[in-house]
Amino acid sequence: ACGAATGSAMSGPDEAAVRACEDRRYAAMVAGDLAMLADLLHPNLQYAHSTGGIDTRDGYLDALRAGSVRYHREHRGDITVRVTGDVGLVFCHAEIDITLRGAPVHLNNRILAVWLREDGTWRLLAVQSGAMPAPPND
Repeated sequence: ACGAATGSAMSGPDEAAVRACEDRRYAAMVAGDLAMLADLLHPNLQYAHSTGGIDTRDGYLDALRAGSVRYHREHRGDITVRVTGDVGLVFCHAEIDITLRGAPVHLNNRILAVWLREDGTWRLLAVQSGAMPAPPND
């Protein structure tokens, strides 16, 4: 789980804490660190994938544990973090290379991650991922 962090001049301590949690989540995904990932995920997680599928916390972790999904590389940009009370929102553009059921896949998505603070600890409550449209052909 994630606790408090020190803020920067550009954001407050809550935004910095949520950003640090999000960074830890992506690092755990790429490293295959399921113990770390499990600790960061809220028990009521709902993960809406860009394919339209929805996972619970247990379903997502089970897919990773079984090797159905493996993360290889991630790059995030255009990151905005907003915190209101005990809810943190992280908006970003992410390009992620994965292996999905044995096939290589390159994801180019806009993602909203929702973090919830309970008893001083931030955990990922929801993810909404949407595929970016392909650029038009000239």
